[in-house]
Amino acid sequence: MFHTILVPLDGSSAGEQALATAARLSQHHHVSLHIAHVHSPYTTAPITIEGLPVIDEQLHSRVADHELTYLRHAAASVHTAVEPIIARLDGPVAFTLASYCHEIHADLLVLTTHGRSGFSLLWLGSVAEAMLHSMSVPMLLLRPTPVPVSPVTFRHILVPLDGSALAEQILPHAVAIASHDSAELTLLRVIEGHSSADSGRSPLYRPHETNDADQRATADLYLSRLSAELLSTGHPTHTAVIASEHPARAILTAAEERGADLIALATRGRSGFTRAILGSVADKLIRGGTLPMLALRPSPPED
Repeated sequence: MFHTILVPLDGSSAGEQALATAARLSQHHHVSLHIAHVHSPYTTAPITIEGLPVIDEQLHSRVADHELTYLRHAAASVHTAVEPIIARLDGPVAFTLASYCHEIHADLLVLTTHGRSGFSLLWLGSVAEAMLHSMSVPMLLLRPTPVPVSPVTFRHILVPLDGSALAEQILPHAVAIASHDSAELTLLRVIEGHSSADSGRSPLYRPHETNDADQRATADLYLSRLSAELLSTGHPTHTAVIASEHPARAILTAAEERGADLIALATRGRSGFTRAILGSVADKLIRGGTLPMLALRPSPPED
């Protein structure tokens, strides 16, 4: 279960849509909700005289007051058992948010991934991407809607895996959300599909698996083991193995066919096409998909 949830806001209505879902996930004993806005000095055009910037402390004070008022209104708009904690921060956005996450020991970020209005026209897509590449904290990435909707509830979570311990680091976080919402889990393994022209070629990276049937059997065995572990903890879990030359497309199709409303995955796994649905595939899902994503940059294995 999550203990400290952070919602970064950029002043846009799109960004604020994350608040309702974050508040719902924080409705549990001992879960604190933080709401933060980063004022970046690099995004505000300075007042100049003869080409030289003028430092206006009164202007800076008014901007700070405005942003704090915004955060107070945002905190007042959500209904939680414990009053949210607000923070107005200064500095480069992604770096400052990452530092704040470390300071408060945040174990989940909730944010919308697009928003081009508000205080500074900066935001969420590029900031989320930078944070995903620099910190190992799960991020629940929601898609903004034209009209604000009620808090998002997850009923079926699709978890793509590539057979590596790195990819499996997403599982505890997916289970935490599944536990909160009584959601089903589907563990998905995408194996490389072979065309007839390639049927006589040994699969790269898998010298012990000489054909698609071997790959599928190995994947089935792997997912069955993980599924049994999750079922023993009371989580309804299904498994699926798909052969495809286009992993990102296969994952999105599987999510649609199974009625998944959240895709949870790590953003790094093993190298090589046949072992990794991660990396570039994760980027495609995050940037081009329409479903909410629970994404995690896994920590490197300990020596």
